[in-house]
Amino acid sequence: MGMKYRVDHGVYQTYGSINPQLAERTGFSDADAEAIRQSLPRLFENDASSARPEGSMQVLKIIWWRHNSKVGQFSSAKVHESLRALLQPDGAFDESALKSALPGLEPEIINGF
Repeated sequence: MGMKYRVDHGVYQTYGSINPQLAERTGFSDADAEAIRQSLPRLFENDASSARPEGSMQVLKIIWWRHNSKVGQFSSAKVHESLRALLQPDGAFDESALKSALPGLEPEIINGF
C-alpha cells in the first residue's frame, strides 16, 4: 500500500506582517492587531482532531515587533531574516542576540500558553 512516514518531533516556523497602508484601506485597526497578538499564544488550545490529538501541538514563542513609523525602520525581509539567522533546529534562540540584531527595533517575546 505504500510507505508511511512519521515525524515524532518537529518545529514549525511561521512569519507574517501587517501592511499599514492596506490596513488603513480595509479598516484594520491597532485593536485588531492587538486581538491577533493576544490570540496567537493560544492558537492550538482546544484544537484537536483524529490526526492531531489534544496537546500534540503548541506555540512555544511569539516574537512581535512594532515599528515606529508606517514605512518601518527595516523591511519585513530583514526582520524575518534576523530571527531566521538565530533559530536553532529545536526552535531555541538567543534572546539577547535577537534584541541587538536590529538597532532601534525592540522585539517583544511572548511565551506560548
